[in-house]
Amino acid sequence: MAGLQQFKELHGGVTALIAESLASMGAHVASGFRRIAGVHLGVSHHRSAASGDLVFSRAAPVSVGKTLQVWEVCLWKMNESTMEKEALIASARVTILANLPVPQNAKDADLALKKYAKL
Repeated sequence: MAGLQQFKELHGGVTALIAESLASMGAHVASGFRRIAGVHLGVSHHRSAASGDLVFSRAAPVSVGKTLQVWEVCLWKMNESTMEKEALIASARVTILANLPVPQNAKDADLALKKYAKL
């Protein structure tokens, strides 16, 4: 199954992918929909998540500047019957360069996101 390592646990690379993706989406909105690029990603893995576990993730800004942004992302294993956070699986700190110009061919790419995004 995709996203699992050989012991049927959530792969650390997938955790990193989720962390950088969420932080990048937040940074894109916070920068006024400018082009952004991740410059540093650090992930600490605290517990495992097995195949079939429900995982919840949340990204929150730590620092939002005009050039650099820092985001913290946490992933929790959820109790499926109560929908409560059960255990912290991983935490990540993502640093993002947020002042890049948007290329002409991508000027309208953010229209749908602007319609629904809230920060």
